[in-house]
Amino acid sequence: MTDLEKFMQIFREISSIPRCSGNESQIANWLIHRAESKKYTWNIDSAGNILIKVDNGSEKTLALQNHMDMVCEKHNNIKHDFHKDPIKIIKDGKWLNADGTTLGADNGAGMAIALLLADADISKPNIELVFTVDEERGLVGANNLGDKMITGHMLINLDTETEGEVIIGCAGGRDTLVKKKIDTFDWSNSKNTFSIEVNGLKGGHSGLDINKNRYNAIKLLGKALSCIAKNTNIRLIKIEGGNAHNAIPRYAYAEFVVEESLVYENLKEIICNIKAKDYISIEMLRHNNSYKTIPTQCTKDILKFIDEVPHGVHSYVPEIDDKVEASSNLAIITMRNGFVEFLVSQRSSDAERMDNLTLEIENTAKKANMEFTTGNEYPGWTPDTESELLKTVRETYREIFNREIKVDIIHAGLECGIIKEKFRNLDMVSIGPTIENAHSPEERLDLESVEKILYLLQNTLKKLA
Repeated sequence: MTDLEKFMQIFREISSIPRCSGNESQIANWLIHRAESKKYTWNIDSAGNILIKVDNGSEKTLALQNHMDMVCEKHNNIKHDFHKDPIKIIKDGKWLNADGTTLGADNGAGMAIALLLADADISKPNIELVFTVDEERGLVGANNLGDKMITGHMLINLDTETEGEVIIGCAGGRDTLVKKKIDTFDWSNSKNTFSIEVNGLKGGHSGLDINKNRYNAIKLLGKALSCIAKNTNIRLIKIEGGNAHNAIPRYAYAEFVVEESLVYENLKEIICNIKAKDYISIEMLRHNNSYKTIPTQCTKDILKFIDEVPHGVHSYVPEIDDKVEASSNLAIITMRNGFVEFLVSQRSSDAERMDNLTLEIENTAKKANMEFTTGNEYPGWTPDTESELLKTVRETYREIFNREIKVDIIHAGLECGIIKEKFRNLDMVSIGPTIENAHSPEERLDLESVEKILYLLQNTLKKLA
């Protein structure tokens, strides 16, 4: 069996197990059972993070680190229960993708690579396989990683998504939760009751894809509603969109009433000039006796916030083309428990830029008469260009591929920043196979890049033995 076939076998097993963020118990049990079958020792900390130790009789120890959870997104027309259904994997040439859902290669591919390397019959240092929980919702597992879960002085994180690059730094992040209390009253005129849906957008990773100018479904929905509101008073019945703080929203939906007798054709004409109109559909709602509607002024405040809150790139790193420094993602809007709530996610590699961006979001909330709370912060990862592990990876890559590996920092949150704060003597880098469109149903994994990463790591481990 080739290394790629071994990888596919392990990856398919991982993909058969539900593992949305916060629901990692089944994959954790699978990892423990696998470790015991191989006679590897294991440990689990209070947060649910898992350490599997492989003693190879070396004086050196290397940690291979991944997260267990995945972002669970799907197309609306796909029937898939992420709590129980396996991911349906489709092989298309050199690519793996899923059938209308996220693939989970982020970070399932890294998990499979680490497990394969631990089993490999090659010269290598002692291996510590570190698997964290709940990374995608805010690096929760890494934040609560037990102080005995890493004992060596080297770590390779396998959560990077471009083969041919080695990452040595990343942006920090924080979230701002914005809330507005809503009152409702009954509306019973069925002729003036409508819905708008924004769907079919590409979405993507809110860090890695934020500079690609992809449409945000919540922003498009807000723009459509604001265009209608210029011609008549409207009152929202329901509004929702997005479902992950680190994914650009692909879907948003609203139900509303208009106070004048505008008909379906009038509303279609009003929104016909909006960019990406092909992704916006408007329908009349069936009469349901009455609807609970949000007052006009409260509706205006909601639309004002959607329109004015920053989304996208805020600044670029000075003198470095196309390197994002700070950004924000208008990620989620929900209505629950008498409130409308927004989640805005911010990233930055510069602390002052982060503070300025957060202040802009908070001021936008104030102008829309909304409450806000900022928190869930995680640190960036400061680059170490003198890293010995980096030197070894670069030399190995040059020797086996006859070219230089790109050394970079990324505008995304990696667990490395948090882990480095806890284990300050760790020498670490991050590498991984090529994954496109992570955090969306278009996610796909390049199998040729998997082979290259395996070859690179096998040769790197031999040098580190």
